[in-house]
Amino acid sequence: MKRGVYSQALKDEAVRLSYQRDNVKELADELGIQVQRLYKWRKTAKNSVALKTKPITEPQDNSEVKKLKKALKEKELKLESSPNLSICLY
Repeated sequence: MKRGVYSQALKDEAVRLSYQRDNVKELADELGIQVQRLYKWRKTAKNSVALKTKPITEPQDNSEVKKLKKALKEKELKLESSPNLSICLY
């Protein structure tokens, strides 16, 4: 099997995005790489002297994302429990 060669810029961007996303596997799938490879890049970046000068942080608007997810979940539950919207698939 042929091994892929990835540029350092791609690795850095993938690592940055992985810290911003809740689902790392989904990101790996979008990028077309194995999730284990992305975790390895994260570990390497964490130990890298070059990236220690520029720390990777979570987004500041994390509370807004949580609020939106909660609102979405409430709407989904409301939709599921509504008897007027039941669908028959027979």
